[in-house]
Amino acid sequence: MGKRINMFLLIMVLLVLLGFGGVSVYYQYTFKDVNDNYNNISTNMEICAQNLSQTADALNTAIRNLNSTETDIKKYNVIYEDLGDELKETEDELSSTQAELTRVTVQKEVYKKQMDIAFTQIKNLNKSISSLETQVTSLERDIDRLNDRVSCLKNTDDSEESGCI
Repeated sequence: MGKRINMFLLIMVLLVLLGFGGVSVYYQYTFKDVNDNYNNISTNMEICAQNLSQTADALNTAIRNLNSTETDIKKYNVIYEDLGDELKETEDELSSTQAELTRVTVQKEVYKKQMDIAFTQIKNLNKSISSLETQVTSLERDIDRLNDRVSCLKNTDDSEESGCI
């Protein structure tokens, strides 16, 4: 029995060793697969981390650009409002200037008509003056002639006065 027990123990030890060996081989292959999966997942995770970092950088850049664009839009809105106000003021000035121009144009036409009337009157008066000057000259000649006759009549005797006429 001692031999049987030793043999039994030997078989048991061999079976246990074979079991541990089988389990070791099984776990070694399983560990290798798990390790390969871990390495693949780790590599994928690094790639995802890089992509996430790039996406985060792109997002931050987009946010900065958006904020810059928003600031520009606000600035342009202020400029647009200012230019709108200036445009309204300029339109008002233009409207008043056009009204003033219309008033001045009408006034100019009135003055032109008045000047035309005045020039016509001046021409008529100049003609009248010329006519009157001619009459004055004729009358001055008549006066001179009559003065000469009066002088002749005063200086001559009544009987000789027929020569003064």
